[in-house]
Amino acid sequence: MRTKIDIHFTVDATPAHVFEALANVDMLPEWSAYQDARVATRDKNQRPTKIYVTADVHGSSDLQVLEWHWTEDRVTWQIIDSSRGIRGGGWFEVAESDEETQVWYHSELQTKIPLPGLLMKRTQQRWHETIVENFIEFAETVPEPDDYGTYLDPAYTDQV
Repeated sequence: MRTKIDIHFTVDATPAHVFEALANVDMLPEWSAYQDARVATRDKNQRPTKIYVTADVHGSSDLQVLEWHWTEDRVTWQIIDSSRGIRGGGWFEVAESDEETQVWYHSELQTKIPLPGLLMKRTQQRWHETIVENFIEFAETVPEPDDYGTYLDPAYTDQV
């Protein structure tokens, strides 16, 4: 079954801080549906590009490999391997507004879980809404690291 979710929300933090929160892969289990997350590879700016995760899929575990790609205003991910045959990906698109940061969360997943379409759609919508709520709280409360901006500052690569 294929599901597509789009959620627009605001975060009371700068876009750079939102990207830092997203790049903090070790903390993914704090706000996402992942029970475990480990970085396998990073790009030249030290942002995660390949990540091994254990996802909670309706009460059972799914081992996944994700590829992440970073641009100035978006981080996208793609499931490139899944022990349960799940396919798909999504993105967080980040834009600055007057006093808050606007975020567009998009996810498209295809699962082999045999659930009726309407039940699956409602379950997925609630699941993703919870992820967004958890991310907002995480991004707004996680302290800025001492090396804040590491993942976004191209000058950082000159220091490494």
